[in-house]
Amino acid sequence: MIDPERNAEDPARITALERKIASLEKINQALMGRVERSTNSIGDSYSMFVHNLTLQRHVEQQTHDLQESNQQLQKALSNLQNATDQMIQSEKLAALGSLVAGIAHEVNTPLGIGVTAASHLEELTKVLAAIFAAGTMKKSDLANFIDSSKETVQIILTNLVRASNLIQSFKKIAVDQSNETWQTVDLGNYLRDILVSLTPRLKRTKIKVSIQCPDTLRINTMPGALSQILTNLITNSLMHGFDEGQEGEIVITAKTRKRGIALIYADDGKGIARENIDRIFDPFFTTARGQGGSGLGLHLVYNIVTRSLGGSITVNSAPGEGTTFTMTLPMPGSAFG
Repeated sequence: MIDPERNAEDPARITALERKIASLEKINQALMGRVERSTNSIGDSYSMFVHNLTLQRHVEQQTHDLQESNQQLQKALSNLQNATDQMIQSEKLAALGSLVAGIAHEVNTPLGIGVTAASHLEELTKVLAAIFAAGTMKKSDLANFIDSSKETVQIILTNLVRASNLIQSFKKIAVDQSNETWQTVDLGNYLRDILVSLTPRLKRTKIKVSIQCPDTLRINTMPGALSQILTNLITNSLMHGFDEGQEGEIVITAKTRKRGIALIYADDGKGIARENIDRIFDPFFTTARGQGGSGLGLHLVYNIVTRSLGGSITVNSAPGEGTTFTMTLPMPGSAFG
């Protein structure tokens, strides 16, 4: 304890003590400041820790939600792809069904003529047999029978050959459409076979189809793929490019390239609206939904050209100026005559 009387007798000592007290107060203030700053720092650190923990939990929840959404999206995409594949398969089967219906309709005409001619020949034979049995047959009767028989037999043979050729063409196209093997084919003749298979559909229109292809052009390709390409392109033109009863023309041109061919399909129909030109190859896109359009025809063409045949396809069209599809197809091992 400080003695006041003693301190009063020793001013120097009092001054020294006051200095020490002042110094201690400064030290105390400094310590209090450091304690306050440390407390604030700890508070800030704790707040940052809580914030980071909250943020981490939020990120973890968002990541979990995103993973679930991604899984759902993947499942939806898988379901969509399966549905698309099934619809494309249905589209192919529908094309085959249309082909079979065409066979029945187109072959029925020559067979019907053949049956009628055979029935006529049967009647002629019965008449001649009756005259012969009655003993009244004359030389002119036999001559007339021979002339009529020759004419009738010629009609029968012509129509049977026609029916046989039609059946062979239909059979080749139908088999090829379900076959994905590579073969070497005479391109011009094969394109004409494809048109024969489409005769029933084209006969109901005023659209003329012509083929421009170099003679002796043999290519190594998947014939069924070519058949599906042209069938879908022609169907697309008939549905979208021309009004019912409208006259028009479709030209299919084959040109040789260094390592393949350019197959150019052009119609002089209504053309494609500019806002639709970038979407025509998208699956399920169609401007004829109410007319039976599935939106898969040109999508199927695009997939066959780019994936199955390893080529490329472009489209050039404008309203009122027709539509042209240019397909560049690599054909290794082909013979260009």
